[in-house]
Amino acid sequence: MSLSDNSTKSSAYSRATRDVIQGFHKDQEKLLTERVNIILLLGWTLIPLFGFLDYILYPTYFNRFLTYRFISAGCCFILYVINRKWKLGNASLYLGIIAAYIVGLAIIKMILETGGFSTPYYAGLNLVFLGMCTVLTVRVQFLAVHSIVLYLIYLTSVLAFGRIGNVAIFVANNMFVLCTMGIALVASHVGYRFRLKEYLVRTELEEAQSQLKDYSENLENLVVESEKKYQVLVDNANESIFVIQDGVIKFPNPRTTALFGHSVEELENMPFIGLVHDDDKIAVTEQKEHVEKEGGVTVSTSTFRIMRHAGETIWADMNAVSIEWGGRPAFLVFLRDITEKKRMEAELIQAQKMEAIGTLAGGIAHDFNNLLMGVIGYTSLMLLDKDEADPHYHKLKSIEKLVQSGADLTKQLLGFARGGKYEVKPTDLNELIGKSSEMFGRTKQEITMHRKYEKGLHPADIDRGQIEQVLLNLYVNAWQAMPGGGDLYLETKNVVLDAAYTKPHSLSPGPYVKISVTDTGTGMDLATQQRIFEPFFTTKEMGRGTGLGLASAYGIIKNHGGIISVESEPGKGSTFSIYLPASQGQVEIENLQPSEIVRSTETVLLVDDQEMILAVGGEMLKVLGYEVFAAQGGEEALAIYREKGEMIDVVILDMIMPAVSGGETYDRLKAINPGVKVILSSGYSIDGQATEIMARGCSGFIQKPFNIGDLSEKIREVLGRPVKE
Repeated sequence: MSLSDNSTKSSAYSRATRDVIQGFHKDQEKLLTERVNIILLLGWTLIPLFGFLDYILYPTYFNRFLTYRFISAGCCFILYVINRKWKLGNASLYLGIIAAYIVGLAIIKMILETGGFSTPYYAGLNLVFLGMCTVLTVRVQFLAVHSIVLYLIYLTSVLAFGRIGNVAIFVANNMFVLCTMGIALVASHVGYRFRLKEYLVRTELEEAQSQLKDYSENLENLVVESEKKYQVLVDNANESIFVIQDGVIKFPNPRTTALFGHSVEELENMPFIGLVHDDDKIAVTEQKEHVEKEGGVTVSTSTFRIMRHAGETIWADMNAVSIEWGGRPAFLVFLRDITEKKRMEAELIQAQKMEAIGTLAGGIAHDFNNLLMGVIGYTSLMLLDKDEADPHYHKLKSIEKLVQSGADLTKQLLGFARGGKYEVKPTDLNELIGKSSEMFGRTKQEITMHRKYEKGLHPADIDRGQIEQVLLNLYVNAWQAMPGGGDLYLETKNVVLDAAYTKPHSLSPGPYVKISVTDTGTGMDLATQQRIFEPFFTTKEMGRGTGLGLASAYGIIKNHGGIISVESEPGKGSTFSIYLPASQGQVEIENLQPSEIVRSTETVLLVDDQEMILAVGGEMLKVLGYEVFAAQGGEEALAIYREKGEMIDVVILDMIMPAVSGGETYDRLKAINPGVKVILSSGYSIDGQATEIMARGCSGFIQKPFNIGDLSEKIREVLGRPVKE
């Protein structure tokens, strides 16, 4: 045996803890039981057979020794039966020990009766030691104890009762007995350790096999679980996921069948390119050929249109990855429906275009209002000295009407530029629509009006005059679309718009009031609908329209934080839908009073960068009796106010000025005199920048162009004095 083997055995033996030893003994139960049975079987069969030696060696003791043999053999037989019947397990060891003692004592008795040390029965004692130590699979310490006890019984009995003849034979016999016992114990110990090592190795092997089995089962479970998770992921993905191989769709997830409107079987039997819109097939084919030409793992991204089963066209973004599928090249495809995104992009582009056009229109309207200001101002001054008998009175009145028409035109431009919201109040839209439609219906009797108003309609915060303008524009548009007469349907409803609907318009979701205006006219195609809200766009012949009506309606509704949209088909009429944010305020009853020109003697500081505005405005103020200081710019106005501020009762301040703007001028005036009264004046309307200045405490706003009556009323309103002195 090599040194390494010894070290291995020693290591194995040292690892044998109490639990391991108990396990080992439990494992050895069957072997131990079988070996005890062998010892007992040999005992009750061989012991009587060895009686023929008694007859040869000691005939005189034959009968007595045969009795000893049958007694010990009978005991072994009884123990054998017990062990076979009751399955004592490790306890059968003690049956083997008892049998060894019984046989050993019988041999010791025969040794004593045949002369002690010179007898050959020492050989039988050696057989007992060999049988007990080599056959029983137990610890050597246990066997050593019982072997020594049996040897001491023998030695004590011989010394006490036997005769010592030849000392050499005595020593030799004991040497043989002790050597036999020692060899048997060593053999037993080696066998015990060998079996223990074998048990440890076998146990570790079984544990390793068990772990391997567990690992294998866990791996299988993980694979199954992974497949389930992947299947759940793919089946519940919001994107369409499938494989394209040989030009057809394979392994489509449920979203794919829903997107295309075809079953799995249908998809697997039609070419993928057949599902692509005709106008996009060439681009998709070229993209596929490009990816195939590059080879390797290639990612391709493209956007195109798809024809669904029902004939509907949708937009899709596709990401395709080249893969191996079943050992052959294929594409793993992720397809996303972006139809809504495309619609939102188109609306955003349209809104940006309208915003740009609106900015231009607003600038034009502002400058035009300044020009009209001079005309209407001087006209109103001339009319103060004229009566109807004057030959120039009616001409001047005609000029005033023409200027008012021009002002109405700029109002529409400002409305489109989202600058037409003057005075906002909670308003009952049912009442507003009722009044405006009744007035329109009286003039257009060929139109049959149908009204459907929701009871308990939410009020809306609106500029009443501007929304009336929007409604009138829609009525006129409907009338022009029904030259032979027709039906006009007006409907109001409380609705709640979600984020998906309001987000493209940059509005907040929530409660809205919906106004629907539907006609039975000629309708319009998609191209016309896309341009219907552009300024100066019209489908009418020359002289029948300016192209500003719907454009101003668009701007006004947008400026009110609302939405206006159109649905139409050629020959099937049109429906315009307006959504205005619902208000929590209470509807106010309007109390209109006619304007009246009132003269006074206060002092006014008139500030404007246009000389013409200063000239005509100054003359109107002087005619009204006011003392006037004129300033052509913010710095000049501030210098005058610092010097003569105590004399100045009110400041009329232009909003749009170079260098120092109207807003900055107002703030610096407030710094000089926190109680200063300022009327803001602009060719723009009271929105945007004007609203911000008003919110900082500005006393009032007057829209250019204004006549002398408008100016008189606004000054009296701000100064807080009675209209009549």
